[in-house]
Amino acid sequence: MMVSQNSCQISVIIPTRNRELLLRQTLDSLLGQQSLVGMTLQVIVVDDCSATPPRELLARYGEQLEALFLTENVGQNRARNAGIARATGKYLKFLDSDDILADGSLAREFALAEREQADIILSGWGTVTIDSLGNHDEATARIFSPPEMNPLPDMLLLGRAVPVAAALYRRSYLGELLWDPQVLKLTDWDWFCQAALRGGKIVSCQGVAYWWRQHSGERETQRPRISTARNFYRILGKVESSLRSSGRLTPPRARRLAQYYYKELRALCLYDRPLFHEILEKILLLDPEFVPAEEECQPYMRLLARLLGTKNALLLHTAVKKALKPGWEEM
Repeated sequence: MMVSQNSCQISVIIPTRNRELLLRQTLDSLLGQQSLVGMTLQVIVVDDCSATPPRELLARYGEQLEALFLTENVGQNRARNAGIARATGKYLKFLDSDDILADGSLAREFALAEREQADIILSGWGTVTIDSLGNHDEATARIFSPPEMNPLPDMLLLGRAVPVAAALYRRSYLGELLWDPQVLKLTDWDWFCQAALRGGKIVSCQGVAYWWRQHSGERETQRPRISTARNFYRILGKVESSLRSSGRLTPPRARRLAQYYYKELRALCLYDRPLFHEILEKILLLDPEFVPAEEECQPYMRLLARLLGTKNALLLHTAVKKALKPGWEEM
């Protein structure tokens, strides 16, 4: 039974903006599942001020969903938070409006969460390219298994995570956690890290939860490279703070964290020199003997860092790059 009520098993939150065709396919993949018969489900669609709000489309689903139409464009994270404020479910599931939920996955995740008394259920997911009508190019399909997350701090520092719709979250476990409106890229990673670091029970569920569809349409995450780097460091800073405050930042983890901080330093050296120096200082505090290793894939850069030091190697690399491409602009 799919209803909007005061108490339900799962609240599914779907932010959307200017995606009526794909949104319809997302909703059909969710609401058409036979495995949901007997389940109480709350579906909340938050329209983030679309140029043409999909009122007629959403009205066709009647009481199967709740529609919230925002009067200004606030971004997908604030839209998700608006959905959380309306959610009444024991569990939360987030879908994007270009995702396709795999048949049976929601019921499977719910059953496992109840049986294991889990706080987060991790499932596998698929990626596939689609055309302008939402048709899948099966030749591009790839399937990913849920990652091993034990021990959690080490796995997070290796970059292990799941995209947003590959997880089911117990609402009481999340507490007052909300999506960070200042994170405009890497939003899935940020949310998962903050949720996982609360220390709950994480259980893996076999099978694909959803299809993450790749397309040429409008995406909020289509931003310059420097935006990715700044968001990366904001998120990693929160991970560091959590590990420090909980006493889980051991010396080996501090050294691994230093390597992780190196990951976007080239972008900072090109486009944000003050933040570059700030992050470099943080790296050397975490590991005074730091030399880039696993996050630097170019052997010549590893050698330069050993010969000149990390700072000078990156400054030299940046100077050469700018000399070869005068008028370099943000990417």
